[in-house]
Amino acid sequence: MLRRTFLTTVIALAAAPAWAQQTPTAPPLAHPQQPELEPYEPSNALERTFAAAFANESMRPAFRRAFLDSPVVLALASNIANAPPLLRPLRGNDRAAFVFTSAALFEHRLGATAPRATLTGRQALERIAPNFAAINFGYAPMLVLDPAGVHDFLELPPSPGPAQ
Repeated sequence: MLRRTFLTTVIALAAAPAWAQQTPTAPPLAHPQQPELEPYEPSNALERTFAAAFANESMRPAFRRAFLDSPVVLALASNIANAPPLLRPLRGNDRAAFVFTSAALFEHRLGATAPRATLTGRQALERIAPNFAAINFGYAPMLVLDPAGVHDFLELPPSPGPAQ
């Protein structure tokens, strides 16, 4: 038995270079090109804070707070009352919802008649969980939060209301 195994191995090793020469080589796989992100001019305080946080890591806590407290636009699956967020596949079973920092960015990306809800960033993330959140999808800057990132944003305590 050992002799037969040894002989088969020797034949296979001798034939491998011949098989390799006859087998056409596949061209290298081209990497899919990433779509270009569209720059935008910040039109509100949240967008200015987002741009600052993108450029300066020390501004990220300020952006998180501003995002949670500011009005944002959440893409919905339909126009019916209490419609769920519009979810798009990422990879595997992962899904992402789209949140925009202004109606203008939302309409430019998804259209003027696309279903939406305007609510605070905190309310939007609460509706999205446990999915990914794509903030200003297709624009530069853009932020994609995985479910743990959504959870971390929501862990920030709500801002105190106005003093009375």
